[in-house]
Amino acid sequence: MNLKEQHYIVTLADCGSMTRAANRLGVTQPALSSYLSSVENGLGYPLFERTGKRLVPTYLGEVYLEKARKILALGAEFDIQHDLVLHGHRGRLRVGFPIRRSPQLVPSVLKTFQNLYPHVELVIYEGNIKTMGELLSTDQLDLMLCNAVQPDQKFEYTLLDHDPVLFLAPRDHPLCGYAKYREGFACPWIDLKLFQQEVFILQHNDQSLRQYSDELLRQAGVTPHRTTLIRNIETAAQMTASGLGVSFCLKSYLRDMRFIQTPQVFSVGERQLSADFSAAYPRGSRPSEHAVHLIELIRELVGMEENPLHKFFL
Repeated sequence: MNLKEQHYIVTLADCGSMTRAANRLGVTQPALSSYLSSVENGLGYPLFERTGKRLVPTYLGEVYLEKARKILALGAEFDIQHDLVLHGHRGRLRVGFPIRRSPQLVPSVLKTFQNLYPHVELVIYEGNIKTMGELLSTDQLDLMLCNAVQPDQKFEYTLLDHDPVLFLAPRDHPLCGYAKYREGFACPWIDLKLFQQEVFILQHNDQSLRQYSDELLRQAGVTPHRTTLIRNIETAAQMTASGLGVSFCLKSYLRDMRFIQTPQVFSVGERQLSADFSAAYPRGSRPSEHAVHLIELIRELVGMEENPLHKFFL
């Protein structure tokens, strides 16, 4: 904030002398005198009376000085706030969280972040990738967390975790016995073609898990004869556990699900397909210090439990 005029006039009044004020300001006396004359000409009235070498404020000068000191105080306050914001200690951060991951991430992240940055407001938005992407594009979000299925060129992405896409089948399904261990896969591998005749419980087309599921079905050359569409991923997993069909799920989603009878969990496909869980922000922008720290907190949190699947194996 440029408050040169107010700073010069207040310094003249404090020093009471053109010479002393020029020395304090680090300018020449003629330059300061010329500057004062320019300000007074602009106002159409003198701010100081020249009494010998002394400068005495006129009535208008006293009014000006009263206001100028307040302006300088506000300017100093602004400079402090500016420095805090610049270094990430004060401000606002608007973050979009996927609805499915929000219960696991938001409480832990919010608590830690508030302890580290008590003067930074963390605004939480929950939604799907399409809605959050629109908000990020229109500057209504600073950051969004998402599975980067089809990266948008408008955004830059920071990888947080490789989250394996897994196949779920009822625990007592007779085809489960055909599973075998294969190197490079997160779980025992099974041929998806074996389940061609089963009911596939799939998500809607606008959900990232559906896009991963479709890719695995394409790799296996499988076109399900019967499908059921379910938006809630845990509902689909619970339906599978109850013997109502087969489904897909991400490894991290299974971590906090509770089942009466757990389903069998397998890897499928030509290779282990994983969702790239990422933090996205507008391309060309520079995340603030507290945004970078938030990204690191989330990366640490999603990597805390390396193997949450032991309960799914016999």
